[in-house]
Amino acid sequence: MQPGLERLATGTEIRASGRKLSGVVMRYGDVSPSHRERFEPGSLRMAESVHLDLYHDVERAVAWMPGGGLKLQADGEALRMVAELPPIPAANRALDEIRAKRTTGLSVEFQAIKERMDGNIRVIEQAILTGIGLVKHPSYGQSQVEARRRSGRTIRARIPSNKKVACRCSGAACKMAKLMQEGMQQAIDDAFVEYKRTVIAGFNSYDKPLASTRTGTLRGRMREDGDAEVEIDLPDDAVGASVIAANESSGIVVRPHVDADAAESTIEGETRIYHTMPIRAFLVSATDAREGWPEPEIIATPDELAHSHAPRTRRHRIWL
Repeated sequence: MQPGLERLATGTEIRASGRKLSGVVMRYGDVSPSHRERFEPGSLRMAESVHLDLYHDVERAVAWMPGGGLKLQADGEALRMVAELPPIPAANRALDEIRAKRTTGLSVEFQAIKERMDGNIRVIEQAILTGIGLVKHPSYGQSQVEARRRSGRTIRARIPSNKKVACRCSGAACKMAKLMQEGMQQAIDDAFVEYKRTVIAGFNSYDKPLASTRTGTLRGRMREDGDAEVEIDLPDDAVGASVIAANESSGIVVRPHVDADAAESTIEGETRIYHTMPIRAFLVSATDAREGWPEPEIIATPDELAHSHAPRTRRHRIWL
């Protein structure tokens, strides 16, 4: 199978002078402390087109090569970047974020072509650089990198419309919930088509994130039968492994997490009927409250190019 696209958050500082950005894209030889991998000197070569964008959103590209103000220079120690930003809205926002120190790091997109294991360390010998993202927070110091790779496994789950399902929101009056199809359609469009809000997926809580629309690892759509369907790319880390283990031992369910302040709902008996349901997250959990929820499947899928979107302000939420 052809190697998939991966990302590395580099811990280097971005410098801004006028409309020019500069920084170290990748330092060769440093070992990621979390994933135990390093890049050999000269291992990165450029794709035919490389873009620099804000938060890995290709629609917010601020420079590119060839011909778009992005220049990359490699030596035996590192791959370095200089970018002259054009007077466009995405570039103006990027400069504002950097000067305010809200965006402080770089993240590279690459495709590993040749690699080996050196003990317990993954060594990248050849890779193709396809993009560079301006990101909010580098994860490590200047000479360190972090990789949060996808495991190659994806949860595919159906979210029923117009059907009663077990509800986990607070209050004794709400034991079941019904998500009306028209409201579900609007929620899916807002989250996955219009990108009006960033949606995440977590294992049991926000403290154990799995995927997000910002990184392209969480996707959703409406099915022909009127239900919704979401796909969650599991990360290659301890949280992703916990999801796999929970599914194998007891099974899992995937529920939407609705913004209570913005939702419109009515109560009929012990059922809360959601007419509008702005979705902020999807909760993956092992639970005995399964009534009405279809069993999700975990499938093997290749990595895809991920798109990102800036995070929004969180509100009070309800778990369904």
